Amino acid sequence: MVTWTGDGVTGRNIPHSMGKTPEMMWVKRRSNTEDWTVYHYGQNGGTNPEQYRLRLNENYMNYTGTSYWNNTAPTSTHFTVGADGTVNNSGDTFIGMLFASVDGISKCGYYDGTGSVGHVITTGFTPRLLIIKTTTGSNSWFMYDSLRGLGAGNDPYLQLENTNVQAGGDTFAISSTGFTINQTYSSVNASGQKYIYYAHA
Repeated sequence: MVTWTGDGVTGRNIPHSMGKTPEMMWVKRRSNTEDWTVYHYGQNGGTNPEQYRLRLNENYMNYTGTSYWNNTAPTSTHFTVGADGTVNNSGDTFIGMLFASVDGISKCGYYDGTGSVGHVITTGFTPRLLIIKTTTGSNSWFMYDSLRGLGAGNDPYLQLENTNVQAGGDTFAISSTGFTINQTYSSVNASGQKYIYYAHA
């Protein structure tokens, strides 16, 4: 977690103390109304992800623009913001939530949808929390967890960007090394679509 006050200067470096490079970042302007701006290293299939952003409060697909991360990938000591009001408006206060993969604990990843049942995703541990978003389609941020039944045959989900009630479907099989997608829903596994995810043990 990091906080800063915006100065409106393009190319501003925001230091962090993770000790490794953030693979996903959620940034929110605290002192004014604004979208949640999301960076994930899997955006655009992992090619130049610093040129894209998603919105945590919207179901939009990848949005291209260099004013968010200044076309600069994050490092193990800092990340860079542009002058866009969602990340660095002068005089406003911001919070950044940073995520990275840790062996056996967490995994930021991405994959291509196959449109076929049995698509295996390897995390290296048994996931108890899953957040999945397609970056090439206007689907919701889908969140699953083991307390509500992830892997138990119904897989209830919540959608981060809206107020809908919980729904579910038999979507995943969970293993000691990751998860298998047993549906071809556009939300998780449509052919030709690209997806990002965050998994936690």
